[in-house]
Amino acid sequence: MGHWDGEKYDTINWDNINLGLKTVQGLMEKYGHHPAVYAFEPMNEPWWTNDLDILKQWYRDAREIVRSVNPKTIFVFHESFRRDAALWNDLFPDDDMENVVLDTHPYMAFWTGDLVFETAEEYCAEYKAQLTDEKTSKIKYPMWAGEWSLGTDVCTFWLNGFNDYRDPYSYPCSWVKCPKSYMPEPYGVDFDRSAAKLGPFGVSPAQTPEYGMCNADSDHFGYEDVQKLANCHLEVFNETMQAQFMWTFRTEVGHRWSYAESYD
Repeated sequence: MGHWDGEKYDTINWDNINLGLKTVQGLMEKYGHHPAVYAFEPMNEPWWTNDLDILKQWYRDAREIVRSVNPKTIFVFHESFRRDAALWNDLFPDDDMENVVLDTHPYMAFWTGDLVFETAEEYCAEYKAQLTDEKTSKIKYPMWAGEWSLGTDVCTFWLNGFNDYRDPYSYPCSWVKCPKSYMPEPYGVDFDRSAAKLGPFGVSPAQTPEYGMCNADSDHFGYEDVQKLANCHLEVFNETMQAQFMWTFRTEVGHRWSYAESYD
């Protein structure tokens, strides 16, 4: 969006902003009438520091582009980690909300501090409270949970980036043997499984293989607990969401983030 001085944007990069709109135009012209295209979300997770007025106008402009190519395409916008009716209900007029959806990503894993609980029941209660509070319940648009998982911690390998680390661990992580590449030789190159740590590193202490072992979800919650979390997620979604998408389809480490493993 521009140059961030640590507290605010002191300049706005309109070339970047307009390039984003041109990209939306190009994607819609190429795929906007493809029978597999149901909805279009032009930006994933704009940060909460974004200038809200500029972001809103960008959404309005992007929606006009989508509608100009195929008005049947559902326009989806992420709430910039600010799920609040007071901030978003004026994005589009009440009489012009056709094919508009608000996307929210209700993860538990990134809760920290006072929102780290001991029991699955506590997590379920807080999850429902957050998705039914006044700020959320008064949102006038249909809502999709565009990303969610059964993870309650950030232990799963490389969740915060390659060899990186950002959020504090809620509970001690477990360790599993790092998976081997599914690619055949000569492409499936393995790493040094005898190394204590493997760089390059991001923030220290980084998540990195240690002697061939990788971080995985904490064992604090067992199978029955995770089943309770799954049940309460789906119960809340049935009350509050028109659609939900688990992130991601498949993982090699961290089954609580894998749709395929969680479904099984």
